[in-house]
Amino acid sequence: MIVALDFIVDQIKKSLLRGLPGELAHIKLAPQHRKPASDYLSQVENYKTGCVVSLIVKNNNKEWCLLLMERVSHEKDVHANQISFPGGKHEDGDASYFETALRELQEELGVPPEVVNLISPLSELYIPPSNFLVKPFLCFSKEQLTYNPNKAEVRSFMEIPLSFFIDESNIIHGGFKSARGYDINAPFYEYNSHKIWGATAMMIAEIVDLLKDE
Repeated sequence: MIVALDFIVDQIKKSLLRGLPGELAHIKLAPQHRKPASDYLSQVENYKTGCVVSLIVKNNNKEWCLLLMERVSHEKDVHANQISFPGGKHEDGDASYFETALRELQEELGVPPEVVNLISPLSELYIPPSNFLVKPFLCFSKEQLTYNPNKAEVRSFMEIPLSFFIDESNIIHGGFKSARGYDINAPFYEYNSHKIWGATAMMIAEIVDLLKDE
């Protein structure tokens, strides 16, 4: 059954009245030995700020999905080859963190800001390997989007149904090799041979909690 976008947004807003799930959601998909963001931030200085868009879009089957992308291979990028939300570093010229997220979405996938509607900021998340504090923004678009990926940054993109993430049987627990060949011990989603783990999976866990009628 295809769920209406208005129903999805209304459920999220209803959940938001209770506050963001934050670390209670993040921990469900956190890698082994992961600490809360507040613990890391009490120990680090001069971290960078990144902003991402968690965008709800409609695919060709009229299903509501999350838009994700596969980053290109780059030896200097610790997140190369990984699946992530569109986004990047906050620059001094950006008027706000949300503007950063929208700018990066357009630069990476060609989605113009005017078709993006903000629902709410999500809980920020610190990423130790790259020393980034990530500020996610949950949004939706009613448009049937077309994409123009930046080949220098994006290897592929994917629209993954919300129903896939809501189904807890799709969460896999166990060790695996990262796209860069490192041994990882973390819960993850696997979609069309792509492993979705780490900060991206943790942010998805918060979105899933907001979608639940509890």
